[in-house]
Amino acid sequence: MSPMLNRSLLIVDDEPNTISSLKRHLRHERYFFYSANSGKEGLRFLKENDIGVVLSDLMMPEMDGITFLETVRQIKPDVVRILLTAHGTLDNAMEGINRSQVFGYLTKPWSAEAISGTIEGAFQHYNLVLENKRLQRLTEKQNKQLNIVNENLEKLVHERTLELEEAVREGVVMLALAAEAKDDNTGEHIYRIQRITRNICAALGMYSKESEQIAFFSIMHDVGKIHIPDSILQKPDKLGVEELVVMQTHCIAGEKILGNKPFYQTAREIARSHHERWDGNGYPDGLKWDSIPLPARIVTVADVFDALTHKRSYKQAWPMEEALAEMKSLSGKAFDPEILDCFLSFIRHGYQTGTTYSKHQYNRDDKR
Repeated sequence: MSPMLNRSLLIVDDEPNTISSLKRHLRHERYFFYSANSGKEGLRFLKENDIGVVLSDLMMPEMDGITFLETVRQIKPDVVRILLTAHGTLDNAMEGINRSQVFGYLTKPWSAEAISGTIEGAFQHYNLVLENKRLQRLTEKQNKQLNIVNENLEKLVHERTLELEEAVREGVVMLALAAEAKDDNTGEHIYRIQRITRNICAALGMYSKESEQIAFFSIMHDVGKIHIPDSILQKPDKLGVEELVVMQTHCIAGEKILGNKPFYQTAREIARSHHERWDGNGYPDGLKWDSIPLPARIVTVADVFDALTHKRSYKQAWPMEEALAEMKSLSGKAFDPEILDCFLSFIRHGYQTGTTYSKHQYNRDDKR
């Protein structure tokens, strides 16, 4: 709500008759009148009261009107100043404008219309300036409050986003572990895949954010195995043709489980395409070369290495040297050569799996 308009008028003139005449002319304007017979007295009224407009005579003893109004401007610059004189000259007007920055310049005798119009215009100007300043202060205050609200909101949104992301990540891990439990009840396989995938991404020179995204979603590569019967997953012998067909459906099943939200795009690519081969002889789509999504090509290397070097229901673990030799022989066939080279590079620089390797019985046509 806007404050009440200021209507306080200070008249300064050393002639009491002039003051009385002015009040009489302005009696219908609903002003609050203050009057002083000298500049010194006028300054005292100005300091003690909320004055909006000052009307001052030019010729006064001790302090002339221009000096008085100049002092008013220094003390309360928003107060509107009007100069009144019986000796109107261009020089007086210019001096009043230059020194006192007067709003109006009136001469005696004055017309009722001139005096009323000038003073009313002065009050409109004063109240407009004050209202603008009030609105500016209010805007600044509201902006500060809004900044505080925004900061708190940003903090709250950030906290809620972190909580949501953490909940989503926990859900992803739980789903991955549920799928893994059918094939590896320790669940360590998905974490090994995640670690190897992160190392390959780093060796490829990926930004950390991209590396972490691919590494995190790598744990979902076999989520489709939830739909595969245990009799097939845990069969200790080579799978038959029909069983192999069923096993291969876990790629498409995994993609469907992950829905169609953009958040899971990388996870879907990995789930569907991590059994594709560089030479086009993989499944389910027979993709080749760069048509295979990059995250899937990376996880393929990690998954095969872990499968070779760890015991499964249908095989023993291979020694690392034999596993690496086998993978090298499949460069450009099963694996993207560049990705395999990066993998072999960080293996040569001391990658440790923390696993003891034993002799193997591995059927590479099993494609589990």
